[in-house]
Amino acid sequence: MHVLITGKGSSGSWQIRGVQLGQTLGASIVPNAKDVAPYDLAVLVKRQTTDLLRSLHRCEVPVIWDVVDAWPQPVGNAWQKKQCLEWLANEVRTIRPAGIVAATRVMAQDCEGFGVPVLTLPHHARPGLRPNPIRPLKVLGYEGGEKYLGRWLPIVKRQCAARGLQFVINPAEVADVDILVALRDCPGYAPRNWKSNVKLANAQGSGTPVICNREAGYLETACGVEQWADDEAELAAALDALESVEVRRRTGQVLRASTLNIDSVAAIYLEWLRSKF
Repeated sequence: MHVLITGKGSSGSWQIRGVQLGQTLGASIVPNAKDVAPYDLAVLVKRQTTDLLRSLHRCEVPVIWDVVDAWPQPVGNAWQKKQCLEWLANEVRTIRPAGIVAATRVMAQDCEGFGVPVLTLPHHARPGLRPNPIRPLKVLGYEGGEKYLGRWLPIVKRQCAARGLQFVINPAEVADVDILVALRDCPGYAPRNWKSNVKLANAQGSGTPVICNREAGYLETACGVEQWADDEAELAAALDALESVEVRRRTGQVLRASTLNIDSVAAIYLEWLRSKF
């Protein structure tokens, strides 16, 4: 099977679901592909362009749509369920996929009514993560766009100030921080139910203790030692629970043992593609 992985090719999710997974699958990775005729199957990651979609339809190449993070942002992060499902149905009518890849089980359930095969495929941990050495607690870290922290930014800074901790956004490596916070100030249906587990996957891959919002992507891939916070009191309690070096060492060991690596995720993906298409 000659598989093309394509899309706009400009996002972080493209690197994960396009480049990294595509290389492991042995697929051709071509952003905004112009010549699609040679392929048996095309995986469209995130969002399409009009020209790309027209080429795929004209050449009658079956399209697998990986919906990861595809809704309009930031505006769509405030949509409630009805608006999200309307957007999803409209995109499916436009793309006409032969199959759909969902980032969470909730998203997969929301895609079940479209009459095509659906795969739930969580994010793998970033390849090459350095194991966290687990030190005395000094640094909290966050990976992602600062704007998505929203109300959490002053809360985290306040909790750090009270404890004499440093807060770092986008550290050079996950293992450079002692606790990772996977928090997001997005109240809508999509962020709570469709966002991937990528921050938790990287915490697991590096063995870095982590505090998460109760989002589907995290809840579905949790291993039991994550801390949870949806308000400041819960954040404070989570920080207290992770203060001990020994607790964080045991936590890191369990996290690393539960890691979703790229090879295992790619194997699930490839088996599904071969069995369905």
